[in-house]
Amino acid sequence: VEVVFPSEPAPPAPLCPHGPTLLFVKVNQGKEETRRFYACSACRDRKDCNFFQWEDEKLSGARLAAREAHNRKCQPPLSRTQCAERYLKFIELPLSQRKFCQRCQQLLLPDDWEKHHEHRMAVDFFFFFWICFLNFFNECVSLTWACNLEINSY
Repeated sequence: VEVVFPSEPAPPAPLCPHGPTLLFVKVNQGKEETRRFYACSACRDRKDCNFFQWEDEKLSGARLAAREAHNRKCQPPLSRTQCAERYLKFIELPLSQRKFCQRCQQLLLPDDWEKHHEHRMAVDFFFFFWICFLNFFNECVSLTWACNLEINSY
């Protein structure tokens, strides 16, 4: 792998549902010709993200608008910050009120129950596994937070 830093500022990389893409170079063995293209920076398997665009490809306004609409549609319903806030509220709930929507793969707070009443939810004995995992995760987050505070104070 060769990393190339351009001498001139490059135009911004196009976006796929996972964020900014990376610029790759297609090399044909036995030939000196190469061609550059953008592909997903998060997924190497085209089955996971099929974004592909030649570097020199000019896109119409309609195609750019369709791509932006597709990217918005593929975004998760909650941001990372919202997920963290939800988790902190969730672990404060008594065990009897901790529910997980298996369909949406989301921790549910009591205000969410009605919206998910037709979905399959994990509660009670099955949920014991999730509670153990979340408590372990909480300990890891607390430890990481303490380590970051210690490192950043130097």
